[in-house]
Amino acid sequence: MRLPQPAKWHRKTFAVHLLPDCTQAQSDRAELVSGLVSGPFGIYSGSSCRIEPGRFTLVHLPSQVAKLTLPRRSMCRAAAQEFAALDLAWESAWAPGVTGPDLDRAREILARWKGSR
Repeated sequence: MRLPQPAKWHRKTFAVHLLPDCTQAQSDRAELVSGLVSGPFGIYSGSSCRIEPGRFTLVHLPSQVAKLTLPRRSMCRAAAQEFAALDLAWESAWAPGVTGPDLDRAREILARWKGSR
């Protein structure tokens, strides 16, 4: 389902599934973070492993999965706009359940943004 371009961002608290820290043996965990939300996307200050200043992470809110960590919030917003324009089932709470005709295009966008870090 194609979403309207996420233009209205507002501050909200949401859950994000953080991965085990690379330097410590920890189990996966969910944390509440404060960040910006628009549609099925959220942006918080931190990485996919921890909440910290200095970088920003785009998260798929229904699945609470961090998708992309970038050096600026504006870059996360731009990536979210590109993803929102795709014909995908963003409402799925299971990340692999996000399907649709533009899935290959979503992978290309993700790879391009990961390469821009």
